[in-house]
Amino acid sequence: MNKQKIFTAFTLAEVLITLGIIGVVAALTMPALVAKYNEMVMVNKLKRTYSELANAIELRKAELGTSDYAEQFNPNLSAMEQLEGFTKYLNVIEKCSSSSNSKGCGGIYKIKPKKRTNDGFGNVSTGGNVSSDRVLLNDGTLVWFGKRNWSGDCQVTYTKYDKDENGNYTNVVDGKPVPEYYTAQHCAEIFFDIDGPNKGRNQYGYDCYSFAVKPTKLDQHSGYGGLYDTMRTEKLDYERYSAVKY
Repeated sequence: MNKQKIFTAFTLAEVLITLGIIGVVAALTMPALVAKYNEMVMVNKLKRTYSELANAIELRKAELGTSDYAEQFNPNLSAMEQLEGFTKYLNVIEKCSSSSNSKGCGGIYKIKPKKRTNDGFGNVSTGGNVSSDRVLLNDGTLVWFGKRNWSGDCQVTYTKYDKDENGNYTNVVDGKPVPEYYTAQHCAEIFFDIDGPNKGRNQYGYDCYSFAVKPTKLDQHSGYGGLYDTMRTEKLDYERYSAVKY
């Protein structure tokens, strides 16, 4: 007897249903995958940039023949002289001083705090402007410099302001907060934007970071991005927010 061959196949409806399910799953998972990839890219660039800066500072120390970092950040040197001392070991394509034309090196632009914070008067803090001596590297990274007029063993006097649990100033006279003073050991402070002034969010904790130079080590600023924590956890630490009433 002749046996008939039986062919099995998906119907058009089954194919469409399957494709629809695949599309829904992709739509749900792709944004998370893209965000994870972008985070990995930013963290890797942060690691590379910090390594290059730390190495440049170390090379400058070796050049001077000193046992610590203090001499290369001697307060008798100008901010640009101190910045040039270690950035000559980097691939600098543009150099701008704080007194030069603000159009250079990205001009003057604002860096947002990494978290939504009260400016002390009930508004969301919008951050500070970048107008310091700075250099632009060939990979687009912007490095700017915080000179510290220290004395003794890199001792610097800073101001702070007392705030309540909501972040509002508690001691205000004639509309201005009254400062309190404290000291910290900072020979200099280094700031950088890993994707440059014209890209990214220009926000601490995402693409902008800072570290302090102490006499014998480099130390992170948790309020300016917390770069060591970010490199250790490989997770960006920032918050999306708008500049409105706090």
